[in-house]
Amino acid sequence: MLEIRELEKNQENFESKFSSFLNSRNKISNEIGVIVNKIINEVREDGDQALRKITKRLDEFDCPTFQVTETEINTALKSFDKELLNSFEFAFEQLLEYQISCFNSLDLNNSNEQITRKFRVLDSVGMYVPGGKASYPSTVLMGAAPAIACGVEEISLSSPAQHGVLNSATLAAAKVTGIKKIYKLGGAQAIAALALGTKQVDKVDKIIGPGNVYVAEAKKQLFGEVGIDSIAGPSEIVILCNETSDPETVAWDLMAQAEHDSDASSILISTSEELISEVKSLIAKNIDTLSRSKIITESLVSNGLIVKIDKLSEAENLINQLIPEHLHIAFEDRFEEEENLKAGLILKGKDSAVSLSDYVLGPSHILPTSSSARFSSPLSVEDFLVSFSYVSLDRNNNPDIFDKYIKHTSNIARAEGLTAHAIAAEKRK
Repeated sequence: MLEIRELEKNQENFESKFSSFLNSRNKISNEIGVIVNKIINEVREDGDQALRKITKRLDEFDCPTFQVTETEINTALKSFDKELLNSFEFAFEQLLEYQISCFNSLDLNNSNEQITRKFRVLDSVGMYVPGGKASYPSTVLMGAAPAIACGVEEISLSSPAQHGVLNSATLAAAKVTGIKKIYKLGGAQAIAALALGTKQVDKVDKIIGPGNVYVAEAKKQLFGEVGIDSIAGPSEIVILCNETSDPETVAWDLMAQAEHDSDASSILISTSEELISEVKSLIAKNIDTLSRSKIITESLVSNGLIVKIDKLSEAENLINQLIPEHLHIAFEDRFEEEENLKAGLILKGKDSAVSLSDYVLGPSHILPTSSSARFSSPLSVEDFLVSFSYVSLDRNNNPDIFDKYIKHTSNIARAEGLTAHAIAAEKRK
């Protein structure tokens, strides 16, 4: 019997139970931090030798050469499904077109030439693509498109290999994007290799892409030595419904999210008791027909939640405590609080399926999780640009303002006891 945790907004102990649910999510044990720190230090000290030893220990194959050869790629793609390859090409076309339009819409020039901000594109990016419990070639497309739209020249890819062989779909997606530098490395050791560099693995400026708790912890520990897109946790969706929502598409969207991982979180918030009942019935009826039914069941039982609310206005506070990766408002009507809702991606209306956003719409599916949409954004072209301040002063352009710069700089510098600062400015008189 599938039992998903249920709460009602008007029940007496709702706040404490909802807080308990929030606090139980995405905890990383100290033990994982210690394990990852040891892996990073091994790679830092022994480079390729450490990578080979760790890969043999954790992935159970010996890997003297980490980079995938052109022969390996061609062999893997020799009998690859042409229809699937065509779908990859279609998706990448859509993604690249969207990301190029985003790049072109950025205002990268400032009319004030004396004091301004300029931008440069990152030289190199390393992309991590999961390949353990499931393979995600779509992540290759989603990570590469914004980087390519900006003009990043060096893009490398690292993914766990099963028995020394990389997933052919991952290789096919890499071929579609034009990525040639591909490493058979997974887990925290892959992140360490990309961040620190070894003889075989090129050091990169920034690492992007999702992964398991060990990958997330490695990104956290190496942040500062290398750029990091985000510290991604398990995937999440909140679906907000009223009496006009379609229970069938809602039920399937909840199961679709849950099949990512047993740690994924699928949450339904609804004003309609009838819809909740129908959704539960549809899930129970269909879950056993799915290839990943065990994972879906574990996810819904461990991390799923159904919340009955009396009116839509009550949803704002709940959603803005969750701040989910995906928020699907599964009806057409607008409501007053809608503009205030926070999420990594907001999908509006019955037809805006999260599955479509995962593959072909354009925005990257590499999104902030674990409520981090409070302060971070989806992966986009901005992640591959670095801004720097640029100053080129000439007092003759505006002597009055230049004299004010000197006067006030001198006053503040002397107040801070930094006399040389003051004199250095005054020498420009």
